[in-house]
Amino acid sequence: MSTRHTNDWFVPVRCVGDIATLQTGRLPDGLHVGIAFSSLDQLRAASGAQDFMRVSEDALHDMLEQVGIVRIQLDPTLVAVPVRGAVAS
Repeated sequence: MSTRHTNDWFVPVRCVGDIATLQTGRLPDGLHVGIAFSSLDQLRAASGAQDFMRVSEDALHDMLEQVGIVRIQLDPTLVAVPVRGAVAS
């Protein structure tokens, strides 16, 4: 029995012209993950005004597996762009 959801998810994307790329993340242990939200309200709460597309879980898994990502983080509480040039103290 599959544990995948049948509803569409709201997936943050970065758009340049007519091209949209999925936004992915990285867990503290370094693992790359896909990012998805169960509602538009959840996405807005985590990332503010963010471009998005609606995608089924199966389709999202298919897209992410092509780039070696097998885990999806559903409803993360914060989506932030990595800080460049930050120095750890």
